[in-house]
Amino acid sequence: MPALTSFTTTTSSARRTTEISRSSWRRSQQNTCNPTKRECATIARVVAQKRRIPLATKYNANSNLATTPTSPTRISLPRTLPRPVLGEVDASLLVEAYPDLAGIPAEYLRDRLPLSAPSMCAALKAAQTTASSSVLPKELQILMNDTVAAACPTHMLAVYNDAPIAFGTKRHVSLFPIHDIVLRAYCANLPAFAPSHPSTSSSHATLPVVPLRIPSPETFSLLHGYLYTQHSPSFLAALAPPCASASDLLQLATHASKIHGLWRNACALGVVDAQLYDIIESSWERTLAAMQSCSA
Repeated sequence: MPALTSFTTTTSSARRTTEISRSSWRRSQQNTCNPTKRECATIARVVAQKRRIPLATKYNANSNLATTPTSPTRISLPRTLPRPVLGEVDASLLVEAYPDLAGIPAEYLRDRLPLSAPSMCAALKAAQTTASSSVLPKELQILMNDTVAAACPTHMLAVYNDAPIAFGTKRHVSLFPIHDIVLRAYCANLPAFAPSHPSTSSSHATLPVVPLRIPSPETFSLLHGYLYTQHSPSFLAALAPPCASASDLLQLATHASKIHGLWRNACALGVVDAQLYDIIESSWERTLAAMQSCSA
């Protein structure tokens, strides 16, 4: 992203100039005291466009934040990050993977999962694997130890996006060990996972690799961690805008890009959690306010 020296809140419509034909201009000059209704309407539109300077209101959950190509000093941001319609996860997929959950509402499961978060998060941190091949394998092994065995991960997510890459280069893939029950409980749009119940009795555990395409792989770890712990103060602190001075607008723009990427991931995965969107929305508003203060 190019360096930003000012923050301009413009919409695409505000950037378009309204052209008035010469004949209309002459008529308005000849009769300035009594303009026609059509000319009044034209003038009103021009004035309204000049006064309307909100952040861009058009959004697309599958698009990146767009900088204006003709000027390195402008960045177009949506004023709000609209909350998706929150549905519910498919309980049958949970029961298919965990028959003991039959008859248990997904909402109740989400309330209970944070109780297991400490052991699961410790296992994720302790899990070690090496992908030596340049081709994504179907399975990966992780080293087994007491911490991993206490709450062994079930799958290995291979997270990537579909952004264009240069010819001859390889697409970057990030690997995340996960417990599928957490993602199944929170993500309504999650693709099907192969059943996995790795053995903890040997020195290694074999995990199926699940490719997962999301809009913003670089912010997935933040979302993933929140789904495990549901600890809103830590999540809110991670999204708080940095204390930037007037010369640090680029830092704030980078932070806005992180929040936007997190929101795009949540929308794409269909995350069922109202608190998550509350925090994203408040963090977005605070970041935009900081950017406007810098550019004032």
